[in-house]
Amino acid sequence: MSLKRPLLRGGLCMKVKIRGIYSTAITKLLIDEGVEVTQANDAIKDLFKIQSEDRPTVVIEDLETKAGVYVYGNDSDKVINILKKICKSSFFYEEDIGKIYCGVIDSTDQRSKSIIVSLGGDEKGLLDMKNFWGYVKQGSKILVQSKGSYDGKAMLSTQIRLFGDDLIIIKNGFTKMSRGIRSKEGKDKLYDIAKNLDLKDWGILWTQSAEDKDESILRAELEDLIKQEKEISKKFEEADKPGLLYSGVKKYFVLISKEDKYELDKIRGKAMPTITGHHSLKSAGYTILTDFAEEILKDVDEKHITESINKTLSRYGPVDKKLYKIIVTRPNGTSYRIEGISTDISGENEIKKMKVLVRGNWGSREYELDSDNGVLTVRSQESEERILTLGIEIFPKFAKVTDINMHVKIRGQAVESADNEAIARMVKKEEITQELAKKLEEQFSAMEKI
Repeated sequence: MSLKRPLLRGGLCMKVKIRGIYSTAITKLLIDEGVEVTQANDAIKDLFKIQSEDRPTVVIEDLETKAGVYVYGNDSDKVINILKKICKSSFFYEEDIGKIYCGVIDSTDQRSKSIIVSLGGDEKGLLDMKNFWGYVKQGSKILVQSKGSYDGKAMLSTQIRLFGDDLIIIKNGFTKMSRGIRSKEGKDKLYDIAKNLDLKDWGILWTQSAEDKDESILRAELEDLIKQEKEISKKFEEADKPGLLYSGVKKYFVLISKEDKYELDKIRGKAMPTITGHHSLKSAGYTILTDFAEEILKDVDEKHITESINKTLSRYGPVDKKLYKIIVTRPNGTSYRIEGISTDISGENEIKKMKVLVRGNWGSREYELDSDNGVLTVRSQESEERILTLGIEIFPKFAKVTDINMHVKIRGQAVESADNEAIARMVKKEEITQELAKKLEEQFSAMEKI
């Protein structure tokens, strides 16, 4: 390891590759913390005098909806700790990818055709019965791996995977190539390496970076993964209770609140001309408008520019009785869209409330957006569901909503369902700050009132 390599405070080396609309602000933030940024785009290279083209240990990229970023890699928790210093009103969701557990069979759920597996502490996971061979016996040990999560529970598999830099080994799998590997020479080399090794019941997924790697490096990496697998198997055999055996690959989804987008505006402003609302506008796709505003920032008062942008956007909508979209991003980065007709639009200089009416074969629903209180209310003939969000941003043709899984369902004059422990779990898992938790508690209490 080169002694010239920059160090993260505390002496830990890492290299971070950053792409997307938040890249300038995050690059500035990480460089100020002593983190080395690598493989930057040309504009960022010139701005920050970055030269490194080394392989990153962490990758940061935009979510598809631009509601935030995902942070991927073995050092991602260190990057997350830095982002938390600035993004105090945001949501930090850690996805369980590749964690391996000694599980204990708890029970079965016939409705979902799943086996409920205890993973240690109060954590439980679901294993599809179709992926389990053998007799389901309560209290039996089982080696399982997380492949994601749903509704607060880990989704499990018995097909174990171990992740390297250039390859993934898969229990009872086949040798195959990433789509990025295109050359015949590269494919032949990798197939030959796999064929000449005694892999027994393991398959290899070669990633794109393996194509240009020296064979000796790939063999060493493969041997290291096989060694890890043996260590995990030994731990499993010796375990007498459920628990984590292998931490997998760390991946976080950072859902950035509107308030924290403004904080990132300030950080970006220390490196180059930046208008207030830069990241909010960019996340909504108004890139040309934002770039033009920042080009003239040196000649025009920033307050005047911001007011002009808001007036310009307001002229284009939302418009009453026109098609309108709501884009909802979930904690794990997935999203869905709602399309309907806009109505009951209110707000003077900025739209604060509006409704979107949606009709289909299943009936009709009314979606009410309340940006001041951060609540999306869904009404049907049978019930009303109130969804607490991280924030609602209303633009001319669409609104952006971040759903943090805090819902209240009301039927008639009774609160039918409300997860009152959700905020405590978020704090315990360090997904939100204490400061944000207090704000959410107040909002949630108001939501529960009939």
